[in-house]
Amino acid sequence: MNRFKPNHDQPLDEGVLDQALNWMVALQSGTCGAAEQYACQQWRNDNPQHELAWQRLAGLSRDMRLNTHTLPAPSARQLLRARSVPSRRTVLKGFAGLGVATALGLSVRERVLLPELFSDYHTATGERRHLRLADSGELQLDTRTAVDIQGVHLTLNFGRLLLATGASAGTAIQTDDGWVRPAALSRMIISQDLPRQHGTQVQMLSGSAAVEPLHGVGTLIGIGQQLAFNRLQVGPLTAVPSAASAWTQGLLIAERMPLGEVLSQLDRYRRGVLRCDPAVAGLQVSGSFSLDQPDASLDLLAKVLPVRVRRVFGYLATVVPA
Repeated sequence: MNRFKPNHDQPLDEGVLDQALNWMVALQSGTCGAAEQYACQQWRNDNPQHELAWQRLAGLSRDMRLNTHTLPAPSARQLLRARSVPSRRTVLKGFAGLGVATALGLSVRERVLLPELFSDYHTATGERRHLRLADSGELQLDTRTAVDIQGVHLTLNFGRLLLATGASAGTAIQTDDGWVRPAALSRMIISQDLPRQHGTQVQMLSGSAAVEPLHGVGTLIGIGQQLAFNRLQVGPLTAVPSAASAWTQGLLIAERMPLGEVLSQLDRYRRGVLRCDPAVAGLQVSGSFSLDQPDASLDLLAKVLPVRVRRVFGYLATVVPA
């Protein structure tokens, strides 16, 4: 019996589904020990909804493996990219032809389950990766990033990258929102749907680029400028922060940044779940923090701010008032 039948009469809370997915990603990462496995089992036992969410995700993962392993990579990627509505916090759609029904309420993190089917290149949590392109350009992928590469045509599926183009023009980067066409010998950071970011952001470190929304009027962006755009329009040009590329060196540079935003950034580099108590989310943070050692950064925050870090089996961490 497929637990994902559309007429299933027991809807699940989106937060419960997110928790189940976090546990599943953690256990499948191969880094969890007996304590984490025990904690996951306890979570499943705590509430019937927890176990139902776990079983639904387990069924989806199994069906995806059974039904997509024989597909060519482009077809598998197209299948996984399909969603029931434009919102990022919806789920996989389009499995009917393969005998896999739709699951409701999953977030964008469903892509982590089978990244090898979704993109040509991807990075895991906490990983960065360098690639060389056909035109002698270079690419650096941030953590939790996935791209497709066909010659000088790149598709950023999710995450963040730093691109240095080669001496010849013609490189193009596609996102869900449109196109970025950089000039030769340009360097830029392109990100899609990072925490507290909507749409696609372009930050020009050198050179220039044309930005073309799918259904809107395009614009040019030059050195030292940044903008965000969606499918319909381009936002205003502003100055690129001086520390915009610090992530390439494994650093987060904060200058009067709200604690909630700092933790959202660290969460991308940390295996497990990182939460912030709303009572301390607005605290202002300034300083340099390691992205490669996010738990050490949490401990540093606890030393300089009136907060403490409450950890559960090393997996769940919550920053709360001291």
